[in-house]
Amino acid sequence: MMKTTPYWWKAAPRPEIKEIELPETVDVVIVGSGFTGINTALVLARAGVSVLVLESGEIGCGASTLNGGMLGPSFHKLGIEGLKSKYGQDVANSILRESLGFVDYLENFLITEKIDADFIRNGRFRGALKESHYESMSKDLAALTKVTSLEAEMIPKSQQHEETGSHRFHGGVVYHRDAGIDPAKYHNGLVDVALAAGVMIRANTRVTEIKKTNSGFDVSTSSGIIKTSKVAICTNGYTDEVTQQLRRRILPMRSAMIATEPLEPELIKTLMPKARVYSDSRRVVAYYRPSPDGKRILFGGRASGLKDSPRNNAQLLKSFMTSIFPELSSTAISHVWSGLVAYTFDHAPHIGQFGEGKDDGLFYAMGYCGSGVARSSYFGSKLGYKMLAMEQSETAFDNLVFETKPLYQGNPWFMPTILRWHRLLDRFGL
Repeated sequence: MMKTTPYWWKAAPRPEIKEIELPETVDVVIVGSGFTGINTALVLARAGVSVLVLESGEIGCGASTLNGGMLGPSFHKLGIEGLKSKYGQDVANSILRESLGFVDYLENFLITEKIDADFIRNGRFRGALKESHYESMSKDLAALTKVTSLEAEMIPKSQQHEETGSHRFHGGVVYHRDAGIDPAKYHNGLVDVALAAGVMIRANTRVTEIKKTNSGFDVSTSSGIIKTSKVAICTNGYTDEVTQQLRRRILPMRSAMIATEPLEPELIKTLMPKARVYSDSRRVVAYYRPSPDGKRILFGGRASGLKDSPRNNAQLLKSFMTSIFPELSSTAISHVWSGLVAYTFDHAPHIGQFGEGKDDGLFYAMGYCGSGVARSSYFGSKLGYKMLAMEQSETAFDNLVFETKPLYQGNPWFMPTILRWHRLLDRFGL
């Protein structure tokens, strides 16, 4: 029977943390127990700050433990020219160069903190579904290597059999420094490190109101009120009406994944010869990889709608998977799950404060645009340094305007229609 819990939770179930009494006062309250929130809390706790992380459900129950565990620089989704057009060449180059360090940051963190999360630098193959896509990839790669030290190469169609067993592509590009990880193992290890550093974490405690006071904030929760000097919102795709000024700047989108039943090793070797992580050039993103133990294929993409619909998601993703790998048409699906990611109107992540004055607002980091494992870890640490007013808090993303649109209040009701249209274009190769 197909399970509707994440495949990752089998080896790394959500941790059972001893319930603590809700403190009356604390230096910092962090809303959200994902990678952003826990990394922020860790920086603060190690600086001697008392910090409480609040989670409305189970610890790490959001996108941090629901994703594909694929790591890359997450270069700006506007493309290089779009990035330069919007922000100027200097800012664009700074963003690209800083982004290249996201995976290095996470790898060093895992080594330093001794967290075993099946991290491996296996590289990424991104397939070109059309010849014109291959040409665009080649141009983008040439532009990127002019301003960064990106290690990548174009793979012509004549050689793509060395990278993939699929015949759908017209070549592609390999990013040699991209990586894979078990996100749930990473999150569990991160929580252990944070607890050891003195971070207080409380699950099943929903924040219902954040009220500004003369001395800081009153944070109302389902279990009581906490007085605090500072608040950090680290809710990404789960940002709600409590922080409406942030919610209306976020486009929550549901992403889903499936895991196959265990496969023969020879079949996985044929389909994924170098056991990389994979994606392709379609409009509606698809991402896939072998499981860390090499026994299954994990396949992800945008869900069938805004609400969780396991059966529909499984059917949709399996149809995408078999269009790439027809050999899997009779393969059973063992797991299907989904979660919310957060896009932004300028396709960039954002970090900073909201408020009337420079030091008068809520802190936040969010909007990872579907590429959040390395990004959110890096941004979480930077947010902690910002709350401490330390110099190492600076990023190339600091002065980007966090945009919204007139009349948008945080419900992306229009996105399913747009995604259906894009899927149709992808189907016909347009």
